[in-house]
Amino acid sequence: MSTVRTIKFGVIGCGLMGREFASAAARWNHLVGLDFAPRIVAAADPNSATLDRFENCVPGVRASADHLAVLEDPEVEAVYIAVPHNLHEELYTAALQAGKHLMAEKPFGIGRGANERIMRAVRAHPHLLVRCSSEFPFYPGAQRIAALIREGALGRVLEVRSGLLHSSDLDPSKPINWKRQIDFNGEYGCMGDLGMHAAHMPLRAGWMPRDVRALLTKIVRERPGPDGSPMPCETWDNAVLACMVGDSPETEFPLLLEMKRIAPGHTNTWFLEVYGTAASAVLDPISQDA
Repeated sequence: MSTVRTIKFGVIGCGLMGREFASAAARWNHLVGLDFAPRIVAAADPNSATLDRFENCVPGVRASADHLAVLEDPEVEAVYIAVPHNLHEELYTAALQAGKHLMAEKPFGIGRGANERIMRAVRAHPHLLVRCSSEFPFYPGAQRIAALIREGALGRVLEVRSGLLHSSDLDPSKPINWKRQIDFNGEYGCMGDLGMHAAHMPLRAGWMPRDVRALLTKIVRERPGPDGSPMPCETWDNAVLACMVGDSPETEFPLLLEMKRIAPGHTNTWFLEVYGTAASAVLDPISQDA
């Protein structure tokens, strides 16, 4: 039996997505034929209740309120970071400067300037692996469509639709959170939160939009604040981006990207449709098969 290499992770941000990462690491034994496995050895979150819950779920983890405790831990070789968008630049660049491999949440920066500074740090550390967390490209259907595109089996591409829809914010009485506030989320609203999921496969195929038309909607404009009184929701709930791809009339085609926090009837519905002259490929939003 081959030796399994343990990759020791630190987690910064122990809320919903931090717990999702811990859950994925705990289920690693379901995968076969791999010679490596993750193990979470350190975690940080300034919220004591959130940190206590994570510590109870991951026995033996070294827990701290300070993210530097994770980044300065010599045993940690990789970090998973899931924090509000306004902290991405500070923590992502700090992780790279500390010599840690980085798996992080989208978006890479609360705005264009922050993104440019993060990417400079990434390029300055080419020996470190940097990835944005997303499960969609690993679904069998998405893998199959990627292979068809790569092989040219679809012919000339005529039109593409891609998106992620859910309805977690359908209830207008749901209390406000940081994703509804520009200072913490960024002005792009749902586009920063969900946009990478919609754009991942088209960008992977090399389909870079040359122009974009945005249809943006604020559906719920106020939500209950911490004391129950209404607070303004500053960010976009839903977005549809109509793009053109291609550098000539012979190759151009429309690309429609949809990202919606309020889409009644949907619960994390990914979809990808590619229509070509030779064949078409459609991802089943239920089975995630093509």
